[in-house]
Amino acid sequence: MSVSWPSLDRRKAVLVAQRDLRDAVSELRLILAMVALTVAIPIGSAIGVRGLAYFGGGTAVVDRLALVGAFFVVFIPASFSLVLALESFVGERERTTLEVLVSTPLKEVEIYAGKVAAVLAISLALCYGGLIVYCLATFTGLGYFPLSTLIALALSTICQVGAMVAGAVIISLNARTMRAANVMASFIILPMSVVLQVEAALILLGRAEFLWGFAGLMIVLAAVLLRMGLDGFSREALLAREVGLRQPVKRAAAALRTAFTNRPGLFRLLWHGRIPLLIAAAGLPIGAEAGYIAGLTGAIPGSVVKPVLSSLIQASGEDPGAVAAIAIFSHNVLAFALALPLAVLTAGVSGFLLTFAPGFLLGYAASQSSWALALSGVFPNGLVEIPAAVIAGGLAIRVGAASIHMEPSGGWTARVLTATADYLRALRWLVPALAVAAALEVRLG
Repeated sequence: MSVSWPSLDRRKAVLVAQRDLRDAVSELRLILAMVALTVAIPIGSAIGVRGLAYFGGGTAVVDRLALVGAFFVVFIPASFSLVLALESFVGERERTTLEVLVSTPLKEVEIYAGKVAAVLAISLALCYGGLIVYCLATFTGLGYFPLSTLIALALSTICQVGAMVAGAVIISLNARTMRAANVMASFIILPMSVVLQVEAALILLGRAEFLWGFAGLMIVLAAVLLRMGLDGFSREALLAREVGLRQPVKRAAAALRTAFTNRPGLFRLLWHGRIPLLIAAAGLPIGAEAGYIAGLTGAIPGSVVKPVLSSLIQASGEDPGAVAAIAIFSHNVLAFALALPLAVLTAGVSGFLLTFAPGFLLGYAASQSSWALALSGVFPNGLVEIPAAVIAGGLAIRVGAASIHMEPSGGWTARVLTATADYLRALRWLVPALAVAAALEVRLG
């Protein structure tokens, strides 16, 4: 994936955006829905908050509810962006206007940027319009106006809507029908529901700095998804897609067989993926340093890591038996198994965490006792377990890299399946290594 962005004629992109904006406001039903999202829902929420304040709901309760209401009136219009973005390309196909659009002398980047800009303009106008109406109706005379939290919420909304739009546009590019696009939208709705719950929890905490950090993460996610969509956008491929595919089960089985066929052996695979392996290996010392600093400064309370930390330290002097060995082995296998699907959703971050998390616990233990005692808790089993975690982490990072790499010629599914197959094939060696590590931890720890 190239780093530089293609040249863009903003005037032409604006023409595409204006075209989509005219289509969006051409129906009375859509206009009424937008007005309701911008005016009716914020005013209804404000009436509830002010009613609670009038009937003596308690200052703390009213303040918290006012913030939750702000999140509520911003979230609902933001969800409207998903519908608009899903319709951006596949809707053009069903209206038989796609050929007209892609036959123009516009560049791919101009069409793509215009489509995204139109959806963002409508969605952000609804979000901020609703937020302004809500603030005017709620906080006037209330004696409470959390300016810093509201500004952080406004910024995180831009990033959140950008991520949803970018992901939905990718689906719209690859879906053949609107029905298929709506089904595939679950891959956006489920992760975004988790994101929204996290954002709601941060708003309830009332800590604006956490919302700023959340917004930073969403900026990275939106940028990655936007770049993925642009790299995978090709008018030739878009026009060449058939409305449906025959024998989907047979095609899926053939793709799986191809992913496991003619793949390199373990050592050759590790050599080809040496850069992801180095990244995964760096997670251990980085995590140890972060854990050591967190323990010394008290940035993370000991009660948060005490359960895991106590088992790590006690393992150096106890012989808990076969039951504990099975528990340790099962825990490690579960971590390796979860790293694979999470690698696709986190762009490989789960692979880095396979080494960062143990390193963090090790460093935290050292800050509470000593490096000698902390290292004794992972010796000698760490001589087997740590290399296994580095290999699994590196291969998971390759899966994540494949999941965010798109090309105009397509082949995304084949690349992800191939990287996944390499990870699964490596488990033939890594799972026995984890069993050996568990036995060493029990017998020699």
